[in-house]
Amino acid sequence: MTSNIILIFSAFLSYIVIFLALKNYKNNRILNFFLLFIFLISSTRLMIGGIAEIYNIADLKTFSLKINIYISLLLPSFYIYFKYLIKDHKHIFFKDLLHIIFLFLAIIEREYLIFDSIFKYKLNYYFSQFFAIYSLVYILLIFLLLKKNVWNKKATLSFIITQNDLIKKWTIVLFIVINAFLLRFFLLYYKQYLFYEPVVIDEIKFLWITALVWIVLYIIILSNPEILFGYSYLQVESTKTNSDLKRNNYWNIHSKIKINNNQDQLLKEKMGTKIESYLYELNALLFNNSYFTNPEFSMKDLAQVLNIPVSHLKYILKYHSKLSFSDFKKISRIQNSLTLINNNYLATNTLESLSKDVGFSSYNPFFTCFKDVVGKSPHQYISSINSN
Repeated sequence: MTSNIILIFSAFLSYIVIFLALKNYKNNRILNFFLLFIFLISSTRLMIGGIAEIYNIADLKTFSLKINIYISLLLPSFYIYFKYLIKDHKHIFFKDLLHIIFLFLAIIEREYLIFDSIFKYKLNYYFSQFFAIYSLVYILLIFLLLKKNVWNKKATLSFIITQNDLIKKWTIVLFIVINAFLLRFFLLYYKQYLFYEPVVIDEIKFLWITALVWIVLYIIILSNPEILFGYSYLQVESTKTNSDLKRNNYWNIHSKIKINNNQDQLLKEKMGTKIESYLYELNALLFNNSYFTNPEFSMKDLAQVLNIPVSHLKYILKYHSKLSFSDFKKISRIQNSLTLINNNYLATNTLESLSKDVGFSSYNPFFTCFKDVVGKSPHQYISSINSN
């Protein structure tokens, strides 16, 4: 009975995550679509398995075992999910759907033997070998994709580094789970697929182990919902200067960070309602200033510009901002570079000189920071504005 409750609970958590994804679908609609497909398929299978066990319905048990082969559709779906997670596409590329359609056609052939009857050739005989090779190819593709674009992703901004680390850990956990599911699948059905020996129906009882793994994944998502939306969730749309404090996700007017320091508590009481006005000034300064073209411009200098004590500025950045002072400085420089690019600075200058003119020591840190803030390399950004 406990195992059945685990199956049902796993499906229930899945529906909560699906609801959460639908509620925020505008952040990355395409990414959510493939996540929803993965969650829906897995939770439906577990729900059917749980109901079959509770009511001891033999047909449902058989069906639950039979649809195991359809779980293989999750492999290409995971691959597309990771691909869109990295690229943040806003439109479906229909060629990507071929990854799913190809396997779907193979499964139809296995079930209905369409080509077998047309060409008088037993393609179904080779389905097991096809599935084994197909699965290994996708595991390799997923590994190479993540290794290149997620696990070795570089950043310079502290909050982007935090975001990248979160997504890296999530994808590593997910990749391990995918491999564990695949390994279990091959071990459990080895005889059936290679030697066509029947599977014992009681094996459905082991579904609770799979359900527990999904429960852990759903809890991770519910604890860190931002991973549903990948890099686009925290990435700044810096191609559009945004000085609206309430639309900018850098700031938190009502901080929920617990203050354990007596000095910081006294600062909070001293500043009172000034905190919001400080944030407005900082936000406006982030998008419109040239102070940081001077590499020596310090936090003390910034406090003087704002006409506030340095201790107040440190408190604001500590409790009401996602940005460190270093982040603030770098983003401001990138904003300056965007202004210069849009004003045809590059018509008579190079990107190397641009990086130094806005305050970077060389092109390499400018390039990395530009990608962190804008989401594109300088060349990609220039190409995008030239094509408009």
